[in-house]
Amino acid sequence: MTQSRIVNYIKELSPRSRERFRQFVHSAYFNQHEKTSQLLDIILAHLAQEPSEELPDKRQLYATLFPGSAYDEQRLHNVMSYLKKQFHRFLAFEHVEQQPIVEQLLTLEAAFENARFDLMLNRAKQLDKQLAQKPFADGQYHYANFKMNYLIGYYGSDFVDRSESEALQRMNDHLDRYYIVEKLRNSCHLTANMMLLNSHYDLGFLEELLQYIRQQWALFQDDLGIRMYYTILMSLREENEASHYQEMKYFLTHYMSVMPKREGSDLYTFAYNYCIRRINQGDSSYQHELFDLYKKGLESGMLLKNNILSEWDYKNIATLGCSLKAFEWTENFLHHYKDYIPAHQRDNAFAYNLAYFYYHKKLYAETLRTLLQVQFTDVKYHLNSNFLLLRTYYAQHDTEALLSLIETFRIYVIRNQKITSDQKRSYTNFLRFAKQLVQLKHHASAFPRKVLQEKLQALAAKIENTENVINKFWLLEECLDKQPA
Repeated sequence: MTQSRIVNYIKELSPRSRERFRQFVHSAYFNQHEKTSQLLDIILAHLAQEPSEELPDKRQLYATLFPGSAYDEQRLHNVMSYLKKQFHRFLAFEHVEQQPIVEQLLTLEAAFENARFDLMLNRAKQLDKQLAQKPFADGQYHYANFKMNYLIGYYGSDFVDRSESEALQRMNDHLDRYYIVEKLRNSCHLTANMMLLNSHYDLGFLEELLQYIRQQWALFQDDLGIRMYYTILMSLREENEASHYQEMKYFLTHYMSVMPKREGSDLYTFAYNYCIRRINQGDSSYQHELFDLYKKGLESGMLLKNNILSEWDYKNIATLGCSLKAFEWTENFLHHYKDYIPAHQRDNAFAYNLAYFYYHKKLYAETLRTLLQVQFTDVKYHLNSNFLLLRTYYAQHDTEALLSLIETFRIYVIRNQKITSDQKRSYTNFLRFAKQLVQLKHHASAFPRKVLQEKLQALAAKIENTENVINKFWLLEECLDKQPA
């Protein structure tokens, strides 16, 4: 029984949700099957124990539910199946309750279908007032307006005045805007995925839609949802145009407090990913921009989704804090937010980022020791750990280990099918320049100081003029800012 899906579903509920589910199942309106209620009570009683007790096996459970009856596995299966259906209905009911506009739209639709037109018009009037007060037009706003005006419009044309067209026009306008804002939003996410992963999506007639938006910009510039996602998409497609990022900052400053959580989370995510891409291209001026964004995201809770912090956000924040030498803040962050990472990712994320912290504190032995705890569960961990190992060997002047690592790292990048062509070029460019840097530093004593400096400056110029180089900032720093080892 402990492996039953319904048992695991209930186990994952919070104590409050378990109690609400119990009330739901025991409600005669939702459930009149007594054995289903009894089964739930047995499961809840065992889960309430500390630690949770083992549930009885199927035969014991059957004997409790059907005393004096011969064991019938199908009969027990039917009760468990019905409890599972009740759980599905409970999730739907809870979801609707948490979205009052959805519930109101269902009320309008039910009133329309049952010819309760006075009720429909009364509730539509109240919903219209509520929607008018929403300061940010997201997809839900346009969908609600579309659905409401659909019902009012067709009621009017069928039962009042066939020439009345205002509601039907509003219906069509909001349907268009609902599609546009959702098309832009999903195009942003799919474009980002194509940039990060070796994947491709057919975006349909996105180009035609973008052309239409530009031609009709006067109609859309005051629609905050459309304008925001259009700006985000342009920031992905035109990375070197800084005005798109400045527009995102404008939204963060002026509209964050009135933005729905989904849109706010999207805006934060795309804004800080834009900064990351610019930093990876060698523009260090975006480091402070990004650090401020992360702090605001943590303070507002916008970076936490269902009280969970992504392991990659955790890594990016720790990396940036170390780069800016905010060591005390970063160490506190690593320990405080460790428990916000999902359990199956927590130890790996903490070990890697602690190793990175030790590296920046120049505690190289601790760096290498902690890196041994990192498991390559993801291609990103493999790449990042190799980068960190390379930089640690470099700091220790271990040329033999460095050159060996650079070659194995290069082969791994070339052979890996999960890395895009652009990413492979970025990594191989880095490794090529890193090898040249290491060889120059290793043979430093063979050159007069002035000659060595000229060679390092020439290498820095090559790196600067090469567009696709990951970790360009580190290479340039080692070429120009430090004395040769």
